[in-house]
Amino acid sequence: MKNPKAKLYDAGNGRKVTIPENDESELFAAVREQLSPEAVAIIITYLQPARSNNPEANRQVRWFMDELTNLLGGVKRHAELMDELGL
Repeated sequence: MKNPKAKLYDAGNGRKVTIPENDESELFAAVREQLSPEAVAIIITYLQPARSNNPEANRQVRWFMDELTNLLGGVKRHAELMDELGL
């Protein structure tokens, strides 16, 4: 069954591809399954200073950091893990 919300995008050479809508639940399920809380905390820490001249990309990185922070249990838990890791 076709997804009525799916969009067709130009893949070049006259080809069109369908890209499904984002499903963040799958992304964060994979993060929980594959990465320890400590690894997630380190990733957040390294992303914090990341800035570019692209405001939309910066917004997306900030969103990702916020979602990862929520996944850990919040800012306090992130700070606790950073202390434990010596960062």
